[in-house]
Amino acid sequence: MSSEVAPAYKKFVREGWVRAQVFEFLEAELARAGFHGADIVHTPVRTVITVYVERPGMVIGKGGRRSRRLSEALKRKFGFENPYLRAEKVEEPFLSARIVASYIARRIERGERHKRVAFAALRRVMAAGAKGVEIRIAGKFGGQRAREERFRAGVIYRCGEDPVSSVEYATRHVLLPQGMLGIRVRIVKPTESMPDKISLKQEVIEKLLEEIRGTAEEEAPAEEVPVPEELEEALAEEGEGGGEPVPEEGGRAEGDAEGGAGGEAEESES
Repeated sequence: MSSEVAPAYKKFVREGWVRAQVFEFLEAELARAGFHGADIVHTPVRTVITVYVERPGMVIGKGGRRSRRLSEALKRKFGFENPYLRAEKVEEPFLSARIVASYIARRIERGERHKRVAFAALRRVMAAGAKGVEIRIAGKFGGQRAREERFRAGVIYRCGEDPVSSVEYATRHVLLPQGMLGIRVRIVKPTESMPDKISLKQEVIEKLLEEIRGTAEEEAPAEEVPVPEELEEALAEEGEGGGEPVPEEGGRAEGDAEGGAGGEAEESES
């Protein structure tokens, strides 16, 4: 009797669950290093785990001790065969919502005022080139009643495809003596294609202009209209006469008019 093959979706669900557990483990272990994300690549020789952090030196440790300890923990906890841990630096830390949320949580834990920390993070995120940022902090700030405060700058997208493709979201929790404090951060990444941005492609415009110039050059010149023979003869006669011919009827009429005027003048003199 042949053994039943497990459905493919169970394999994907299992892999996704393992990735989520590894992500949560690394996020807790590397919170002070500025954890942004991780990639897991399985090869026939070993499993390569790439960690993206703000400070890679804190992941490696002195003489590579911490990276070896993390590799052993990953092997023991998740069953990875020969895991290899790599650390890469995030180019712009303040364009990562996770790093910004961890930054705010650490400073609030040290006793700094939440408004001062939020405005400092807001300025640094916008200086890094973000299109917009929103920070929400909820909890008990000074009294017994909890409230939420929002700090916003730039543009924030909330509907359609843009919140999925252009907005990065992260949450953190801080345990204070008065209770739990929640932090939410939304950052609009500085992508080139934005719904409210109109850009003209210079290459396409130049290509269209070249096509228009080419069609104008290929067009044939206008055909000459033939002149009738009668009109050519009339023009030739005008050239030979040396002046414009005066019609006979018109000449006679003018002469008669002049003669009549002269006769009248003579009669008046007599």
